Amino acid sequence: MRTLIDVPFRDAAAAELGWSLRPGGPAPEALATLDVPASPCALRLAVLGASHAVGIALPDGTTVTETVACGLTAGRPLAVAPDRVDDHGVRYRFSAHVDVPGTDAVVALSDELHDLLAADPHGLVAAFPGVPGATTGLRAVVRQDGVSWDTWHLYPERGEVVRTRSSAAALLLAGAAR
Repeated sequence: MRTLIDVPFRDAAAAELGWSLRPGGPAPEALATLDVPASPCALRLAVLGASHAVGIALPDGTTVTETVACGLTAGRPLAVAPDRVDDHGVRYRFSAHVDVPGTDAVVALSDELHDLLAADPHGLVAAFPGVPGATTGLRAVVRQDGVSWDTWHLYPERGEVVRTRSSAAALLLAGAAR
């Protein structure tokens, strides 16, 4: 799904991003969302601006929310986010990579993401007005044992791309698969 966000792009930087994974509670207010029904963990992909949140609905009805955003009051800097969390009823994996290919490459990647994610039923891509290449994209993949998702945060004014990859499986199901 493709959407044009009706808020101005605020130049952000990879170094300003934080990460959190928290159980329950309301998800951050989103500018655009996409529900991905999946078994055993359903997802809600959300664009928060130059950032994202992914709500994970576990089989017992509880939720866990991953957030990667600037200005997180509770969480960790993206550079020191854990790569594995087995807590809150979920087996969760996370990785992040920052690349600085330059503005032209970021704008070209934005065009590719719009083509790729707009055609994907589990993809969400948002463009911000006034800055070519200012894009946030998310894509979910449903697996037999859980779900995974990739995100892209494009900061064309800095020539930066932040890519994250996450996966989640309910701990009870993950333990049974051993």
